[in-house]
Amino acid sequence: MSRPTTNSLHESGSYRLIESFTIDEMAQFLAREAGMQPKSDVPKQKKPARMILLTAVLALAGAAFGWVIGTALFTSSEDEVWLSAGWQMLIAFLCFFIIWLPLHESIHALVFKMLGAPKVGFGYSTKGMMVYAYAQRFVMTLRENSLVAAMPFVVITSLLILLIFLVPELKTAWIFTLLLHTLGCFGDFILIKHAWKNRHRDMYTYDDMTEKRTYFFEKTELKSVNS
Repeated sequence: MSRPTTNSLHESGSYRLIESFTIDEMAQFLAREAGMQPKSDVPKQKKPARMILLTAVLALAGAAFGWVIGTALFTSSEDEVWLSAGWQMLIAFLCFFIIWLPLHESIHALVFKMLGAPKVGFGYSTKGMMVYAYAQRFVMTLRENSLVAAMPFVVITSLLILLIFLVPELKTAWIFTLLLHTLGCFGDFILIKHAWKNRHRDMYTYDDMTEKRTYFFEKTELKSVNS
């Protein structure tokens, strides 16, 4: 497939810039595409109420998680403590950041390489509270971008389902990891949704880590001029 260069996207006149935002603003882009970002005509006084509601939901989820683990830890017999649901969930939670998250980003990077990206790397955004893999100035179609987004979910979900049957003693850990990872794929799902929404448009995207920005372009129809 012949793909445009970053220079041709900006300078050829055959493409128009649809959107550009910094890596730190990625969360805002995802929230908007998910329909979670307030519209510009919503009164500002309503925004704190949403934040309070979100904080309350997260607090309740955290309390429920702590109660489940605490109850399981202190009600398990010594002989079965390492196989108890609480310990499995606690260990799975820790392993998610040590094993599964790096694997997730490595799969992104591998797909970038398979598509032909010459320079692949990893980064993080403290403001956006995320880690990510990137392909420096590598232009992709939205379909390719959705493939990069989808593969970690496909691979890791398949692996965890297999582990549920191969190592049933740790089924709670595998299921809990599957839940955590699926929730962690929220941003990837939104990118897939974005690609599907714009499937009829000839759009391209790339990341520039020097500028810490993401770009979206659309190919324009060249109109012939009759002399």
